[in-house]
Parts: sequence; C-alpha cells; structure tokens
Amino acid sequence: MKFQKKGFTSILLALAFVALSFSGVMLYASPKGRVAYWTNWTMCGASKEGWEAIHVNIAILFLIVSAFHLYFNWPIFLSYIKVKAERSLKLKKEIAVAVLITLLIILASPSNIPPLSTTMEINTGIQNYWEDKSPKAPAPHAEEFSVARLARTIDLPVDEVLDALRKEGFEVEDRFVKIREISEEYGMAPSDVYAALTKHFGMLKKSGCRGGKGGCSRKKQKNPK
Repeated sequence: MKFQKKGFTSILLALAFVALSFSGVMLYASPKGRVAYWTNWTMCGASKEGWEAIHVNIAILFLIVSAFHLYFNWPIFLSYIKVKAERSLKLKKEIAVAVLITLLIILASPSNIPPLSTTMEINTGIQNYWEDKSPKAPAPHAEEFSVARLARTIDLPVDEVLDALRKEGFEVEDRFVKIREISEEYGMAPSDVYAALTKHFGMLKKSGCRGGKGGCSRKKQKNPK
C-alpha cells in the first residue's frame, strides 16, 4: 500500500497542535525557574526544562509540517483563498473588526490592561503557590552555586560546610563543585542537599534564609575560607 503523504502530514500536523497546546499548558502551570530547579519540580514525568524543550521542538515540528502540508495542498489552498477572497468582499466590516481585535490583544497584552492582564495574574498566582509550597533557597538559583559560594552566602567557613556534607553521606572533596552536581550525583533535589546541610547549623533554620539578592543575613562569626 502506497504511503499517503497528504494524510500523513495532516495527522502529524493535528498531533503536533495537540502536543504544542498541552506543553503550553504545562509551562503555564509551572513554577518560576528558581523554584523548579531548586526543588527538581516535575509534572507528568518532565521537568520545567523538559517541558520547555518539548514545547520548542514541537513548535519547530509544527512549522515544518505546516509548510509541507501547504505544499501538498497548494492547489486546494489557492482555490480556497480565491473563494474566500470573493466572499470577503462582502465581509469588510467583519475583517476590520477581526484585525482590530487581534491588534488590540497584541498591543495591550504587554501593558497589563484588564481583562487581558487576568491570564498573567492567574499565572502569577500559580507561581506564587509553588513558591510558598516549596523549600526556600538561601539565594535565587543557589543550585548553581559552588560549595564555596554557598558557604559565603550563608556566612560559614567552607571547611565546616564540606565537613557537614560528608557527615550526611555526600562524598564532596572539591569546594568548587556545584550543589546541582551533588544533587544529580545522589539522585535528589538541590533543596534536599541544603536541607541535609541545615541539620548541622541551627542558625540557618532560625534565620529563615528565604532568599533574596543578599542571600542569608546574619552576623558573621568567622570569615569564610
């Protein structure tokens, strides 16, 4: 049986549209990057980075398949355009209103004008939900900190931090290894590595270390090495 190129592209285009829509919903419902990466957030088996990769690759597939679909159906497309163009002559008001609505959405969305701002407010609410629910990092994107930089952020000598990590079962010898690399090696979230560390330093729990540009703020007892 001969392979039906037109049918194949139509089916693939429909599936790509569904996948693109679904990945968009997953990204809309995802937390902010700093929360997702700190806690190893996943949804339906994929991380935030995973859903971003899916969304981008499916979008590229959608564009490529759309081009082939247009190529295979070019005569039908031209005939369709011709018929619609003739009918459109009688729909001048409708075309004008449709174009106006589209332009209004494009131009007004960046300005956060109601009711268009509602979708972003909902998205912000979802992100805040994940952030409130998740363990707090000592600073934004602390998973990318080396052990030495983390020690400076929480005002502790790096040797004490390394010793505490070793006591928790993390075989860390290099002070420049990243927290993310440690978590990946032991199959856990960066927040779990930090939680294990806080067991040895009660002041970290008391101070909160809820993050921010300045990291944890408490008086230094020693200068970090």
